[in-house]
Amino acid sequence: MKVAPTSRVSDPSIEELLEFEHLLFELSVRFANVSADQVVEAIESALLGLVRFLDFDRGAFWEFIDERQQHFICTVAVEGVEAPRRGPVPADLAWFAEELRAGRSVVIRSDKDIPPEAAAAAEYNRRSGIRSILVVPLPVDGRVAAAIGFGAFRSTREWPPEFIARLTVIGEVMAQALLRKRSEAALRASEGRWRSIFETSTLAISVFDQDLRYTATNPAFQAILGYSDDEIRQFTPLDLTVGDERGAVDNRLAALREGKIDHYAVERQYRRKDGTVIWAQASVARASQSGPEMFIGTMIDITESKRAQESLLAARSELARVSQLTAIGQMAASIAHEIKQPITSIVMGASAASRWLAKEPPNLKEVRACLDLIGKNGDRANQVIDGVRAVFQNERQEKEFLDINEIIRETFELVRGEAQKKGIVLQSELSEDLRPVFGNRIQLQQVMLNLFSNAIEAMDAVANGIRQLRVTSTSFAPESVLITVADTGPGLSAKDVGRIFDPFFTTKSQGMGMGLSICRSLIEAHNGRLSARSGGKQGAVFEITLPAGNLSQLMESA
Repeated sequence: MKVAPTSRVSDPSIEELLEFEHLLFELSVRFANVSADQVVEAIESALLGLVRFLDFDRGAFWEFIDERQQHFICTVAVEGVEAPRRGPVPADLAWFAEELRAGRSVVIRSDKDIPPEAAAAAEYNRRSGIRSILVVPLPVDGRVAAAIGFGAFRSTREWPPEFIARLTVIGEVMAQALLRKRSEAALRASEGRWRSIFETSTLAISVFDQDLRYTATNPAFQAILGYSDDEIRQFTPLDLTVGDERGAVDNRLAALREGKIDHYAVERQYRRKDGTVIWAQASVARASQSGPEMFIGTMIDITESKRAQESLLAARSELARVSQLTAIGQMAASIAHEIKQPITSIVMGASAASRWLAKEPPNLKEVRACLDLIGKNGDRANQVIDGVRAVFQNERQEKEFLDINEIIRETFELVRGEAQKKGIVLQSELSEDLRPVFGNRIQLQQVMLNLFSNAIEAMDAVANGIRQLRVTSTSFAPESVLITVADTGPGLSAKDVGRIFDPFFTTKSQGMGMGLSICRSLIEAHNGRLSARSGGKQGAVFEITLPAGNLSQLMESA
């Protein structure tokens, strides 16, 4: 065991104080210039210098990892003395750790200074041969981040406060250097993880600056669009946008840059290097950092699923159209079959009556019989017509309480594929506080399908300008619901508005003139009203008013 000379700090001379100040200055300069990867080595060297200068036998530099863990990251000893073991601070020194965390220095001049509650620490020191100890807490940014400690195999005298103060200053410099190393290491690890995710992710990722210039893109982004990273750096998000969507993209990016929004997510189209267009689920968010403002974008190619969806919608639309035509055809065939027999009998009865009148003398008895037969068949034909009309009457159809918005959305999906194919934008503004209507789902959906299809066909004939189908729903009057269907097609002339619902009247070259007439009959069968008007400068507007369901209807349907 080494026996050191009497501690020079017991009663320091001016020369010793100046020497100590010189040592602290050298250490401060060293830590001001030390690189992050040499911090621990520099702490160990400085600790050994302090141990020798202060005539201690060994020293340790503590790091407080969190609220419960503390480690010896550097330990030193003079020649012939074993240094403490690096790593977790022994549990026996828990009392020391509590004092240091509380910001109190631990000054043990002799065995008698150790309080009873530190019995485990006293036994630890006894086994080690340590009789005097000085450990100083080192706060950084308001919390104890580290501590610097010394031990000797002999008792010491009083520690002058100016020595402890100066020792604390250099210790804090060492602690700050250590935390800087930890921060830089954490930053490098974080950057490494981000770079790994960025490079290997199947999610397309891009970064662009306040000027909307791409500053980085990952391989997935480059593969989807067919450009190299250097090529993409010459572009902005607008440069990769399909023409029709540039205005919307520009507006979203402007709102992002101006701080009106922090992020957005949309389905949009991109133009690849080879000129092809793809669909993508894209999102952009402002990056949280203290430097120049940056934005991070992500993209998932959904072209195949979009095509599959469009094919499905087209198939549904075609199925709906065929179903509608089939229903009309079946109804027409049924009407023809039912009405043909009484009409045939009427014609035969009239022919027979003519023959009996032509006799000399006329056989009036037979004529009367023929006229009776004609009358009966006329009544029968009338009954057939009444039966056809009953198809559109409330009491002959199954009815229920319906969410009209749901019917509108379902019908929108049926025509969406055809609308996208023709470059028509579908818009809806549906009030969510509507009362349900009492009606037949199929009939109301057929009305919507007819109006939407008519609007799409009308706009398909417009060569230039905006193509937009807009549907709104709102409460109307106390007990009604109003649905408005507006398009940007060629519109309606004043003379057509008054005749458009007449049977067999049509503005289409291939039209039958029955669709709108049937639609009005169906709406009227629901005690509603269907009307049309010009859209002003362009387009046509159709309005449907339906009564909201009431309690009595609910009881009847139960």
